[in-house]
Amino acid sequence: MGFRPRYGRVWGIALLSVAFICLLTGCDTSSSEKQVDSLQLDAFSDPSGLLKAEDVHLRLDLLERLEGERPNLGLSSEALWVRVSGWQGAPRQARIILDNPTVDSIDAVVMDGARVLEFYRSGAAYGKVEDLIPTFNLPLNQNHQLWFRVRSTKPLVLPFSLTRIDRVETMRETRDLALALYTGIVLAILIYNSFLAFSTGQRAYFSYTFVVLTVGLVQWCFNGYDRLIWGDIPWMSQNGLSIMGALSGLAALMFAREFLEVRRYTPRWNRLIQGLLLIYGCALLAAVCNRPIIAYNLVNLGALSAPAMLVLSLVSWRKGNSSALWFFVAWLIFLVAVTMQALRDFGVLASTPVTALFLPLGTVFEMLLLSFALGDRINLLKRSSDAANAKALAASLENERIVKEQNAALEGRVQQRTEALAKANGELSGALDELQGAQDQLIQTEKLASLGQMTAGIAHELNNPINYVQSNATSLHRDIEELIEIVDGYAAAIAAMESGSSGAETLVQEAADRARKLDLNFLKQESRQLVAGILEGADRTTKIVGGLRVFGRMDGDKPVQASLRELLESSITVLGDRARSKAKIEVNFAKDLPLLWCQSGKLSQVFMNIIVNAVQATEARWDDPKERQVSVSLELNDRGSDGEAMLVRIEDNGTGMDEDTRQRVFDPFYTTKDVGKGTGLGLSIVKGILDDHGAIVEVESALAKGTTFLVMFPVGSNVKPGTSPNELKS
Repeated sequence: MGFRPRYGRVWGIALLSVAFICLLTGCDTSSSEKQVDSLQLDAFSDPSGLLKAEDVHLRLDLLERLEGERPNLGLSSEALWVRVSGWQGAPRQARIILDNPTVDSIDAVVMDGARVLEFYRSGAAYGKVEDLIPTFNLPLNQNHQLWFRVRSTKPLVLPFSLTRIDRVETMRETRDLALALYTGIVLAILIYNSFLAFSTGQRAYFSYTFVVLTVGLVQWCFNGYDRLIWGDIPWMSQNGLSIMGALSGLAALMFAREFLEVRRYTPRWNRLIQGLLLIYGCALLAAVCNRPIIAYNLVNLGALSAPAMLVLSLVSWRKGNSSALWFFVAWLIFLVAVTMQALRDFGVLASTPVTALFLPLGTVFEMLLLSFALGDRINLLKRSSDAANAKALAASLENERIVKEQNAALEGRVQQRTEALAKANGELSGALDELQGAQDQLIQTEKLASLGQMTAGIAHELNNPINYVQSNATSLHRDIEELIEIVDGYAAAIAAMESGSSGAETLVQEAADRARKLDLNFLKQESRQLVAGILEGADRTTKIVGGLRVFGRMDGDKPVQASLRELLESSITVLGDRARSKAKIEVNFAKDLPLLWCQSGKLSQVFMNIIVNAVQATEARWDDPKERQVSVSLELNDRGSDGEAMLVRIEDNGTGMDEDTRQRVFDPFYTTKDVGKGTGLGLSIVKGILDDHGAIVEVESALAKGTTFLVMFPVGSNVKPGTSPNELKS
């Protein structure tokens, strides 16, 4: 168990407190004014609470005698009719009082048979300060009957007594003075501990101030002074005591868990405290839902845990929590005071001014002892902190010595590591240069691959119209030769006719026969068609050559003003049938779009790369070329951050990408193609070119649905790339 300090001071305070309470119990109360014991109480219950005073005489057979000075009828929601007799013959200055300020409502009725002569109302529900000691005049005629209808949501204790009117005022003044003294003590304890709470920052102090506040309010409710706070509010008169009792229980349990350090010394008891907190929480809920009797019973159920708290404090003390003994003594005094109050309410102890002081005195002693306990706990913590600081200082000095010794060894190791790192850094620099060269070579390879695709497209596109022109030229040459033969025949016939030769008619006939044989009309029609075909092939070749002018600046850095529409058209033209034969390419280009400062060759490389990827994505998904679709559109909209922007949309119905692939699509060397079919640099180069042009690129994709590339070129902020700030200002 280890060393424990002596606890003579604690036991001394406990013994003095118990002796003081015992002294009060044994005091001679003969000097106090005795209650007149001639009053007789007979009562019957009214379960509905709707019985009228005029009908009370019909229920006389239900009357039962109430014994004792303080009849305790328990907790019930029923109304109770009480007939008070034995006051006959009392002096006119005498008054009947009910020394229970917690009764919700008291209706006093003076009756003559079935006739109601007088009717008075009193009780906590009406919020009258003078009703703290409900006082009622005696009937003027001694033959009249005095009835009381009483209702209460607290235990119904009926200490009716006959007292002189001047004594009633003395009793009120005495109670006011006693409550003022009690309130002053509570406020002093509350202010003192609040100051300590904010000074020390200890949670135990904060929870204890809540305990002091709620315990004080509970005493106000017991004595009926709570109506000074909320006045004439029937709901509070019914539930105020239960609410304050539940709050007091919650505060006491939270303080006990913090002060006794339950989680450290007695962790198994924490479940009991949690259960009790739940009970008090349910009591609060019942009060809010206007179930005062349930709320009061739950508060009493939680109060049954008081002996368990005594055991808990002893267990905590036995396990090394020296402050727990203070809690035990304070809680024991409070438990004794509550027990005395209960014995008084049930008539076991005489109801005297001394016994009425048990509960408030018990709470005062409890609060004082707990204040001392908190102070002692702070001193223990301070001593523990000083010891810990001394140990920490010694450990710090030892650590300083060890650190000095280790620093000398570490300096040598650091020097060795520095030299090793310098050597490794040189090796890494060489490796980095090699990697940079390899990366440049890969980028050049990607550019050559794009150039190879372009060259193959150019060869294929030019070959088709040239073959077409060559075929038409051969047929046209044959037709021209036949036409020349016909023309030569007619020319010879005309020459013979002009010279008057005798064979002229024969030559004319031969020319005509030759024209019919060669079908002159067909030759003329076919020649026109062949010439038109040659012109069409030449025009197609001209367009291809015009598109090639863009790619003539593939590696150039000089910006020019170009039309995005023409760049897209030239890219699709260069790809030609190699793309159109593999997928259906639909175009939709808006007209009258502004020109864009750009490096046209590089942008054409961007569009060609994205379109080729789109076609390949459709090939990977669809076997039938008719199912493969690629859409290329160009429009002007307001999606740009600085106003209008030209939006290029390239959409396909290919395999699509998952989210991880979509986010990494522009990463260098990242590719989903098989080994040897891609370097992973194509889209990385595309992103770099678009960044150089100030364009914004977005990718939307979903697996088995397709991919959409959105490229936005701001119009309002577009200037010639490479323009200096001074040129912009001018």
